Amino acid sequence: MVTPKGWYLAMVSTTVETANPEAEVLPGLQLLGAIAEKFIQISDVYEPSDLGSESQIFISQSYDATTHFETTCKDVLNMFERGTTKEFDFTNITHLSLNDQE
Repeated sequence: MVTPKGWYLAMVSTTVETANPEAEVLPGLQLLGAIAEKFIQISDVYEPSDLGSESQIFISQSYDATTHFETTCKDVLNMFERGTTKEFDFTNITHLSLNDQE
């Protein structure tokens, strides 16, 4: 529900492997058909040089080419474990209905 009726939003992404990243995503773009507007962004990917065990500074990695944030969520869980030395326990999460939230 982020576009007007009859319009669609699509993301095509990759981890760059050549000197021509636009050509790398071209097969995906061609599957979409007519494109009204296209934005291209190329970003470096960074990761911490220190895992934080000595410095006690816990830094996340950059976003990668996945559009569903799976690796970002894994990175957050990894930072939690590095910072607390415990795995995150999802069973401690309680869910509130929209009516219960303030």
